[in-house]
Amino acid sequence: MIYVVLLAMMAFALGMVGLGVAGLTTGWIHPWERGRVLRPVAHGLGHIFSGCGFFCFCVFFLFALSGDASLKLLAVGAVLFLIGIVLRGVASFPDR
Repeated sequence: MIYVVLLAMMAFALGMVGLGVAGLTTGWIHPWERGRVLRPVAHGLGHIFSGCGFFCFCVFFLFALSGDASLKLLAVGAVLFLIGIVLRGVASFPDR
C-alpha cells in the first residue's frame, strides 16, 4: 500500500513539473493564482523546482523502504523544494 501512495505522490510531483512547463511556455497560471502572480516566469520555474524536489523526496522514501536510500538525494530534494518555494514567493512581489 505504501508503494501505491508513493507512486501517486510521484505522479503529483510530475504534474507540478508539467504545470511549470506549461507556465513557462504559454504563461498560463491557475485561475485561483492569477490575482497574486506578477511574474509568470518565476512562477513556472518555482513549480518546476518544487516538483523536482518533491519527486526526489518520493524517490528517497521509495528506496528507503528497500534499505538503499541515499541522504544526498534527500538533501538535493530539500534544496530544490526550497528554491521552488522562494521562486513562487518572488513571483508574487511587485516590481520597484
